[in-house]
Parts: sequence; structure tokens; C-alpha cells
Amino acid sequence: MDMIKFLVTRPYDTVLVFLMKHKEKSTYSYVNISRGHICPCEFASINDAISDMDRLKEEGKIIRYEVMS
Repeated sequence: MDMIKFLVTRPYDTVLVFLMKHKEKSTYSYVNISRGHICPCEFASINDAISDMDRLKEEGKIIRYEVMS
């Protein structure tokens, strides 16, 4: 799987975010489609990226997220 789509609810908005694999690397980054922003963070795996989203949820920066089909 090279891409996962999320609906992310933050305290101030809700955005559509893709977790995408880099074309020439084996790392993943988040792409905020709603804001036109590519996160500079790179993750070694999908699990690492989702763990980071869980961390943001614990910190209150994300209220919730759900995987979209």
C-alpha cells in the first residue's frame, strides 16, 4: 500500500490528509490536501506515521482521525 487517506479533525478544522510513500525513497509523508501542504516529516513505515498521529492526538493537536476508503 503506497497511500492511505485520513479525515483528521483538529480543534479548529477538519482536513483531508493522505499518507503517501515517496517516489524515490522508502519513506512516507503526510500531504494535507485541504491546505495544499506537504509535511516535511518523513517516516520509515506506515506504523511509524500512524504512531506520530496518535502522539498528536494525545497532545490535543488532533481530536480524532479516521481512515477513509
